[in-house]
Amino acid sequence: MNYNNGKGPGLVAYNVTRTTYDYLMRLVDLGIIEGKVGEMKLAPQIQEIADALNIVAAGGSVKIEVTGRGSPDIAQELRSRLDDAIRDANDINGKSGYYLTLLP
Repeated sequence: MNYNNGKGPGLVAYNVTRTTYDYLMRLVDLGIIEGKVGEMKLAPQIQEIADALNIVAAGGSVKIEVTGRGSPDIAQELRSRLDDAIRDANDINGKSGYYLTLLP
């Protein structure tokens, strides 16, 4: 199905592990994305982190300062989910012999 007849944005399907999907959906549940469908954007505090990531990827450097700890239980849950997602993606990629699934 081609919804745009070659005009505008397109879609690409890419494999992710169940644990990667669950991790990303938990982040969404926690509010990293704001707005209604069709008008969504990163929450401002998340946009700052995305901007910093882009700077590092471009060869720059950033300094990160945590100014509030938030919920330690949720932070640990997210860290555990991320570790599981990376482990599962590496396991699948290693067994397949090539880059089959995206790391979170």
